[in-house]
Amino acid sequence: MRKLWQTKWFGIQFNDFIDVDSVNIADEKFYEKFYEKFKSFDDLPKNWVSNKLNVAKDLLEFSKDYDEVLSIGCGNGIIEDYISNNSDKFILAIEPSNNSRWIENRKNIKFISGLFPKSIKNEKKYQFGYCSSIDYVFNDEQYSDFLKIVFDYKFDEFYLTEIFVDDGSIKGYIKMFFKNILSILGIYDKGQFWGYLRTIDEHSSFLKGAGFKKIEHGQHDHGSYWIKITR
Repeated sequence: MRKLWQTKWFGIQFNDFIDVDSVNIADEKFYEKFYEKFKSFDDLPKNWVSNKLNVAKDLLEFSKDYDEVLSIGCGNGIIEDYISNNSDKFILAIEPSNNSRWIENRKNIKFISGLFPKSIKNEKKYQFGYCSSIDYVFNDEQYSDFLKIVFDYKFDEFYLTEIFVDDGSIKGYIKMFFKNILSILGIYDKGQFWGYLRTIDEHSSFLKGAGFKKIEHGQHDHGSYWIKITR
């Protein structure tokens, strides 16, 4: 596992709107303030949108045998927006921050602000679920706990999508080491603590530890990974 820091996103400098924290991970308040700068999906960077729609198209194919899907950590809802516009599926979308205002009034999307599974304890059981690009926010203990919760929910199929992986290269770890040294010396600003990168083998190890035995993985067209898990 390797830690990540960032100073900007979508070309927006973080220290323009928040006190940057190199120790604690960006929380829901950070993302709420960040997305205040955008009015709709049309305002987001084209390349980022293209990658998200690539994930959405894959999820539409993955879920072709299901009429209802559960999205954990839907973010601003762009993936759910695409699925809604291109299918008759009903989507239950969960997100702890208040960034999903652009999908709140869709007829076939029910948005719930909260955490899985506590926030949906009164909802029906879903057989197909996914989360997209949320693995990086968890430290090892949190990731293990999350995957055990997913296992206990007993989905027929569940996908971890848009996973950016650590290639495990020595070069990457050496680079991180020297950045840490320069940061301690006050020469280099690491920026906002952003999360964690793991290798595919590390992801598989956590999944097996949670109880999953059937694990498959592949790549989206833009290079990030997906992992399919079944019981």
